[in-house]
Amino acid sequence: MAQVIIVGGVAGGATTAAQLRRLDPEIDITIYEKGPHISYGNCGMPYHVGGEVERRDQLIAATPESFKERDVIVKTRHEVVGVDSDAKTVDVKNLEDGNVFKAPYDHLVLSPGASPRIIPALENVPQAFVLHALHHMDAIKSYIEEHDIDHVVVVGAGYISLEMVENLVQRGIHVTLVHRSKNIYKPLESDMSDFFLEELHRHGVEVKLEAEIEKVEGGTAALSTGEEISAPMIIAGIGINPSTGFLEDSGITLNDSGHICTDDRGRTNKDCVYALGDSIETFYQHVEDRRVNVALAWGAHRLAFVISNQISGNQAVRFEGLLGTNIMRFFNYDIAGLGLSEEELKDYPYFTVDHTQKSKAGYMADSKPIRVRIYAHKKDGRILRASVVGTEGVDKRIDILAAHIRLGGSATDLANIEVAYSPPYSSPKSVLNMVGYKAIEKMNEYR
Repeated sequence: MAQVIIVGGVAGGATTAAQLRRLDPEIDITIYEKGPHISYGNCGMPYHVGGEVERRDQLIAATPESFKERDVIVKTRHEVVGVDSDAKTVDVKNLEDGNVFKAPYDHLVLSPGASPRIIPALENVPQAFVLHALHHMDAIKSYIEEHDIDHVVVVGAGYISLEMVENLVQRGIHVTLVHRSKNIYKPLESDMSDFFLEELHRHGVEVKLEAEIEKVEGGTAALSTGEEISAPMIIAGIGINPSTGFLEDSGITLNDSGHICTDDRGRTNKDCVYALGDSIETFYQHVEDRRVNVALAWGAHRLAFVISNQISGNQAVRFEGLLGTNIMRFFNYDIAGLGLSEEELKDYPYFTVDHTQKSKAGYMADSKPIRVRIYAHKKDGRILRASVVGTEGVDKRIDILAAHIRLGGSATDLANIEVAYSPPYSSPKSVLNMVGYKAIEKMNEYR
């Protein structure tokens, strides 16, 4: 019987195991997970801290016991510390007793995830936390409750940091945001981001931009600006690094940033070794020559389906790439995007269309402005990037754009998108239609 070893759980590894068991009732599947939990909704953790997700168990997707019912062996607190891709074995360390043993495989699926970056000044600081796994969330909640915390310093301005700001405020905790840049939330263009500061100030958040924590003594943090601030609790979210150090001598190809290189079947360069999740380098769907790492859930779930089919013998199922479609709520605003980063755009000839109008018929009392910006290739009108901001209807527009691009639609084709129109929902010519008409005018300039 074929032996499948999966390294890591959560979205990538656990989903692969579930899909593979569905496809093949007989294959032998073992998951080794170095953490204490195998599958949970990590994107929901900030919302449990804030109270919007009421119960912790609502975040639990699967347990070792539930996997056992499907004849999948799960070993938590077991870390894979080495891979011999020629001998087809892995070295596994039992973190409970320190013992290391070898386990053979016929197919190996790597889903080791990533680790939160650590600020040197916060190492060994008892009131400093990160939020990356369920036990981090538990520690944050416990510290808040046990120490009656009413003020938290949040470091960074990415997904996790801004979601934590929102949820801590919702919980009634005063927040100070410390960020080393002058621009908040790098995935969104700086000239579309003015509302961030407005929302932060409106909700009483103190903001320290172009500042970093250099030292913490007791309950005080010293910033690079020379200022000292109260810091009874600190939560840092400054990005992640791939957890691929254990592959150093495996012969498996990593890129310069340590991400595992994969192809359209989820394969690495080594026979019968696959990879998915936050630790891989994959590719865009709409720009064939661009490799990318996207640490978002959709790619992991899609590749889990692809890899499980590959292992079970269906070679026809392939990964067609991703767009990096993303969305975030920040108090009253929704912020969404897809496609290339602003930095990546520099390698392509493009034009922009930027359009703002009401999300529904303008005469409706609750209509709100929505802004859409697209970047399209001058040669063929292919949409390379899009950003959408507003307080209503943002999710609908970014999802339409993602489906439109996936099906080969160009910027000018947006004029042909037929929307479901009624005054409470849209306009006869939706914001995306108007972007399409403007794109037609722009494209005519390049012909």
